[in-house]
Amino acid sequence: MRVVSVPCLKDNFAYLVVDNGQAAVVDPGEAPPITEALAREGVKLSAIWATHHHADHVGGIEELVAANPGAAVLAGERDAPKIKGVTQRLADAEQFTFGSLRVRTIHNP
Repeated sequence: MRVVSVPCLKDNFAYLVVDNGQAAVVDPGEAPPITEALAREGVKLSAIWATHHHADHVGGIEELVAANPGAAVLAGERDAPKIKGVTQRLADAEQFTFGSLRVRTIHNP
């Protein structure tokens, strides 16, 4: 596993979590920098993880999903209704698998 920071907008970052040729992107504020990073890293986007609903964290989700059919969109259960395209709502301390990784959510209001 490795984490790749991706500058977005003028003052934000998104992060690629890369494992076994797959990537999850955390908080994609816009799509083009993520698309470029995926190509540069040679990985396929399979998941989008949204920490909360603010536009600077979710602005790129729709475009990324359109360009990567089948990519799951995960968000905390409290913010999920405010984020378009969420495919999985996560409770605090819920665990899920990404590649060879076991991931645990932490609700941090």
